[in-house]
Amino acid sequence: MALKVKFPIGAKLVAIITALFFLSLGLITLLVALFVSADLERTARVNNANINKMSSLTVEDKLSLIKSSGMVLLEDISTITANDKNNAPYTVAQMNNMFFSKNPDIAAIVNRGQAETLDPSFTNIINDRFFISNALSADMINEFITANFQVLNRSLIGETIVINAAPFFNGIPLLAMSFPMQGFSSLMVLFSSESITDSFGTGANSTFIVNYFGDVLVHPNQELVSGSRNLLKNPFIQECIANSGLTFEKRFRDDSGYGYFGASQKLSLANIVVVSFISTDTVFEGIKLTTRRNIYISIGVWFLSVMFLWFFSKNISRPLEKLKAAAEQIENGDYNLDLKTKSLDETGVLTKSVQSMSNVLQNFEALTNKHLARLAREGKLTMGGSIRSATIFFSDIRSFTAISEKLSPAEVVKFLNDYMDRMVSCVIITGGVIDKFIGDAIMAHWGAVESAGSEKEDAFQGVRAALMMRASLYCFNKTRGGAHNPVIKTGCGLNSGKIVAGQIGSDERVMFTVIGGAVNFAERTETFNKPFGTEILITEYTWRLVKEHIIVEEMGTVMDGNEQVKIFALINIKDGPEADRLLEDLKKMDKIDYEECGVCVGPGGPHSIDELRKLLGIPTPDLVNLNLEEEEKKYSVAAP
Repeated sequence: MALKVKFPIGAKLVAIITALFFLSLGLITLLVALFVSADLERTARVNNANINKMSSLTVEDKLSLIKSSGMVLLEDISTITANDKNNAPYTVAQMNNMFFSKNPDIAAIVNRGQAETLDPSFTNIINDRFFISNALSADMINEFITANFQVLNRSLIGETIVINAAPFFNGIPLLAMSFPMQGFSSLMVLFSSESITDSFGTGANSTFIVNYFGDVLVHPNQELVSGSRNLLKNPFIQECIANSGLTFEKRFRDDSGYGYFGASQKLSLANIVVVSFISTDTVFEGIKLTTRRNIYISIGVWFLSVMFLWFFSKNISRPLEKLKAAAEQIENGDYNLDLKTKSLDETGVLTKSVQSMSNVLQNFEALTNKHLARLAREGKLTMGGSIRSATIFFSDIRSFTAISEKLSPAEVVKFLNDYMDRMVSCVIITGGVIDKFIGDAIMAHWGAVESAGSEKEDAFQGVRAALMMRASLYCFNKTRGGAHNPVIKTGCGLNSGKIVAGQIGSDERVMFTVIGGAVNFAERTETFNKPFGTEILITEYTWRLVKEHIIVEEMGTVMDGNEQVKIFALINIKDGPEADRLLEDLKKMDKIDYEECGVCVGPGGPHSIDELRKLLGIPTPDLVNLNLEEEEKKYSVAAP
């Protein structure tokens, strides 16, 4: 009977439309921010350009005053020297002291070229007070001139040059301005740039000065000046210097990605550019603050709305979350779901449908091989066949017909299920695949679907599974006895070789299985246990792959086609890492008493066929009169 939706989920989702209000609020906030940002940008650019213009005028006035002061002082000294040579030194000294008292920022004045018109002692006019207070030496002037000789000489041909002298004077912020004089001479004035730096102020806008060579002359960060930083590689500075006009303005980003509004102006007095800039983050800080405030308010309203809607939508979101988790659980191959719901809307109907589907899948999974189902689910198992190297296993319960005749059908099924549960666990733990159950018999294989890494490892995994079955069955028989709970004895056979593995069947039903001569020989090998008086037999093909790990006794030879093949009784696993590994796997198994099963495998287990027969209660057969051909009465699996 189809379940009907009584309360449509759409009716509950109508309330979510209120969320559109917050979307609209956000959109309005965004648009306002964009328009206001445009206005702020225009204002910031204009203000930055005006600050740059004012700073440029200040710098130009400062440089003009320094230039004119130096020229006047030099002319006065020349006049005094020419008119009164006897008293000139004293008069010039007084004049210099008065000059430097009025101009404390000037450190020195150097006349370069045609020095013969002046007394040599007056060629370098030094502000002793400045040099002494800053721990400087007058010799530094000559070192500076020597290092910058070519650049300073450009003033002899008519250029006014300003360069950074701070690196040559112990990092003291000094600039050297060299400009032409009458004739073939030039005047260099060495002066402090601190007054220029102070005039730039400390507001949001920053101003600095570079010359045409890209050298930083004045900067709020004094380390750039004292470190002789060059900004010629900066794209914005390059544009400022290369610009044909006197002024330049642009929005740009630095190497770190931070944005700025920049403006520059070249001074006609000298080879310098005054640059002013302001961070875009500073400009837009107000609008960002307002936007954040609006967002916070919106988030607050949104939170209250969500809390209100939560009471109406929790019966939607929670079931959907459970269904999502259930879908992931099914996708991972776990069909054991326990979904419950009281809802009568679409989520309730869907929850009940998913639970019903999981029940069907869970029942279906019990009828299939979980390992093969996983491979099919992952797309690793496709139609068709392939030749593989594998180890095949067959086991059979001794006298099963006689046992089952004494039990009721329910007892037979319970007895078989208990037995199969233990045996199948051993196959699964060792990475094997249960191919089929044939009545009381089990067929399994290793390497036919997925290999453990090599033929040897696949074979050894099959051997380990057989030994684990021995231990598990030994513990199982400890709890059994009596007519309705008989002790079980089994026979197991293992063979290794080439097989054909693939899905065989019709359009309506297919099954994965293995076929071939190696399968038939494994089935035959299991039948030899009864006449040989053994419990686990392996063929010579399997023995060759695992002989370094196991203890065996040769039981005889049988024909495999036209070839005689030795048959070995599997006694135990040799002491060593593999024995420890087997015992660790036994510890992990349910329904096994680890202490009891220690007598079956490992160091405490049998080391000969006689010890094994005594342990398992197997009578010693008459091997002299044994006829194997008469003993082979089992089912067979046809070769392809």
